[in-house]
Amino acid sequence: MVFSPLSSLQPRDWHKTIHVRICRKWEFHGSNENGPLQHIDMVLVDNQGNTMYAEIPAKEADKLGPMIQVDRTYVIARFKVCNAKKIFKSVPGPYMLEFTCHTKISAATEQITGPKYIYNLTPFEKLPEFINDTKKFHDILGIITEINEPEWIPFSNQPNPSLRRDIKLTDGCGQEIKMAIWGSKATQFKVPEDPNTEDRPAIVLFTGCLVKYYQENFYVSGYSACHWYINPDIPEAGSLLNRTHGQSYKIKRSGIPIAQQSQPEPPPVPDFLTLQEMEAIDPYEFPATGCRCTVTIVRLVETQNWWYPACNLCKKSCLPEGSSYRCPKCNILDMYTYKYKLPFFASDGTEESEMIAFAAVAQSIVGKPVETVMRSIRNRDNIPPDIAAIISSKFTFSVAMA
Repeated sequence: MVFSPLSSLQPRDWHKTIHVRICRKWEFHGSNENGPLQHIDMVLVDNQGNTMYAEIPAKEADKLGPMIQVDRTYVIARFKVCNAKKIFKSVPGPYMLEFTCHTKISAATEQITGPKYIYNLTPFEKLPEFINDTKKFHDILGIITEINEPEWIPFSNQPNPSLRRDIKLTDGCGQEIKMAIWGSKATQFKVPEDPNTEDRPAIVLFTGCLVKYYQENFYVSGYSACHWYINPDIPEAGSLLNRTHGQSYKIKRSGIPIAQQSQPEPPPVPDFLTLQEMEAIDPYEFPATGCRCTVTIVRLVETQNWWYPACNLCKKSCLPEGSSYRCPKCNILDMYTYKYKLPFFASDGTEESEMIAFAAVAQSIVGKPVETVMRSIRNRDNIPPDIAAIISSKFTFSVAMA
């Protein structure tokens, strides 16, 4: 059988067959890992070292998901070659694969053993350039200097708290960063304590990370796409080890074991109110927990933009400057991300009110990332069909006083 290299695949290649190893696999459930499955993600590599991102849609996950295991080699046919996503890219390249109900997967008789690790390192000093940038995931390599036990972190916009484990890494050249691993991944990360090797540097390769900003400091964040490899056999790890010159790097461990922690109580559930009841409340007496309402979107505010360029640091709106945007608050140029700012009128039968949904909330209403919608139209000042389609849709919102 003739196999096509991943690098040769193009859209409309309906009849190609590939021979690949699954390097990484994870499930994406949105911002809450307890939410419904949206898709299964994978990084593939062929016997020439070519890589490609692949995705199993939620509707095919029960059938195809169990057939794919990490570090196994497969022969795969009848897939769809699509343009690569513009955000959250795991590996570079113009195209990606989407598995369909017609996709055929079989275990390969000839195994692909290398390369074992697929990565594209971002140096520590370059990380601040990508704060809150979602165009791609980042891979980092460092020496572990500190590991904290997982701890529960409550969020005002989520019913349940999430686990977070903080880790500190150094690049061996004096730079140190904080790594935060979230959700179930926080309990999965472990570096065994061995008295015989406790002074030896523990080098870790993290893949699938994003750079975040909190309280005027940046940190690296790992969620569902994050994977790690302790003391990987890669040239960069050898170079990092040589830079230590035999220096001791005993890991500092702190925190209370998760088994001894009590999970925080979830925030109180806001009351259901009608729009008429909400509008009758004195703004100074609006419930601190907010409230909930079930409404139908009746029309859009066509005189206002449905998107805006948000500063990656402060999240405020940026102003045009040349072919890019500058944040007037942070005074930085070309560090922005397009986000939704979706104004509309909604009614519940008792009253009609103007509402504005931002970012993730607006995306859940529209059902598509803002950049996907922006690419679908020529004039961004017009209302795209994807946004016009939300009229007559019913939603339950948690409402806070702006």
